[in-house]
Amino acid sequence: MKVKRLHLQNYGRFEDLKIDFAPTAEKTGNVTVIVGNNGAGKSQILQALATSLSWFIAKLNDENADGVELSQSDIKNNTHLSSVKTSIEDLSCIERNKKWVEESIQADWKIDATTEKKFRPATYGLRVNRLSKVIRSYIYKFKKNEETSLPIFAYYPVERIIRSTPVEVSDDFVNNQFTAYDNALKKSVNFESFFSWFREREDIENEKIVNSAKSVETQNESALIKSLKSNFEYPIGERNKKLSEDELDPFMSDFIKEFRINFFSQYYKVDDKLLSSVRQSIEFFTSFKNIHIRRQGTPTMIVEKDGEELDVNQLSQGEKSLFALVGDIAHRLALLNPSLDNPLEGEGVVMIDEVDLHLHPKWQHDLIDKLVATFPNVQFILTTHSPHVISDRNDILLYSLDDGELTKMPNVYGEDANTVLTKIFDVDIRDSKVEEQFNVIRRAISNQDYPTAEIYLAELAEKLPSDHLELLKCRLLLAQAKLGSSINNESSHAKD
Repeated sequence: MKVKRLHLQNYGRFEDLKIDFAPTAEKTGNVTVIVGNNGAGKSQILQALATSLSWFIAKLNDENADGVELSQSDIKNNTHLSSVKTSIEDLSCIERNKKWVEESIQADWKIDATTEKKFRPATYGLRVNRLSKVIRSYIYKFKKNEETSLPIFAYYPVERIIRSTPVEVSDDFVNNQFTAYDNALKKSVNFESFFSWFREREDIENEKIVNSAKSVETQNESALIKSLKSNFEYPIGERNKKLSEDELDPFMSDFIKEFRINFFSQYYKVDDKLLSSVRQSIEFFTSFKNIHIRRQGTPTMIVEKDGEELDVNQLSQGEKSLFALVGDIAHRLALLNPSLDNPLEGEGVVMIDEVDLHLHPKWQHDLIDKLVATFPNVQFILTTHSPHVISDRNDILLYSLDDGELTKMPNVYGEDANTVLTKIFDVDIRDSKVEEQFNVIRRAISNQDYPTAEIYLAELAEKLPSDHLELLKCRLLLAQAKLGSSINNESSHAKD
């Protein structure tokens, strides 16, 4: 499923805005990126789409249910009626001549809000009911096969700081395809469901490993445990106290269980493709290895970084943010596509506000490449302030948003960061006062006013690093110009 267009009328700061999303006839990729200054309205576009898609999720669960309604705060100032219209394209099952056939269809729906409490557009229900033919298709396929694939819908706003990584699984914790939509489109996000899901799946995986290991002779295992006990390091506070073997058992139980799992997992392969796909996606993005839950003491998630085991909570905010973001997308796809050989090949729409948030430029540089490689069929709609992100690929559909007006921007694939900052973000590549001095130098050299150029170069040399690239360029330009003038003068004298 792909979102083709979003049409906002009197929504937020937009009077009438239409935006098409990739893939289009010109841009065959699945990535749309919106850039613009703070306050331009980038987040409002994503929030409007997330609100609209909540109706899809609601009606997928129950055709009579409603999604999130627009609020009065969404209505543009000095207007009384706001609307959000979403158009999608999907490969759906359609009933024709009492038979279900699969074909590509387009559908749209519209939701409204008004400042008049007693007034509501008469066509409100009809506009939303245009979803029904798509919804019925998914319900039909789901009834035929409960493991049929469902599309992902997820919105990651800027409020996605990771403060903790709880891995406890509560007694009422439930995992099925539809739980992949829990908290998927809210204006703030936490990643608790991802960490809990990972713990639950790994518990199941470990149980299978332990059960497989029961075929090992208990005599050998007993000897192994006895050896472990004799070499066991006592817990802090107990080291000066001689414990009997019975007293030692409570301290050893978690350790032995963990050892047993790690030891036997080398010999008994348990194929959990859902958990495996999530691990692989995180490892590909972050280079972390051996992602697992440590159950000794307070359970926590562990990763291996540069050969050292670290608690996820010890990672930097940027590392945790990317780790959780990728893990959350992957775990939702895993839940929604249980029948696929690779669940990460599922379809749907993922919106990420400020995708470069907390990330070093090195990580920003190939971020979209990795998103597309890991989740090849997902449609991504992103906002960013990073020149590195938008110069990543040549099939990105790029928009610039300024004062409520949307402009389609040219391809900047392969351009250097300074060029992108100037061309797309309308940002000076250096301090304006310094740039003006460089302009004076260039004009002076062009006019053969070399003394003036030398004075300004000397002034800048006192302020800038000796290896400043533009300073070196201007010095070279001046030297070349003076040499050229000297050669011309000698040539003139020779003719005289």
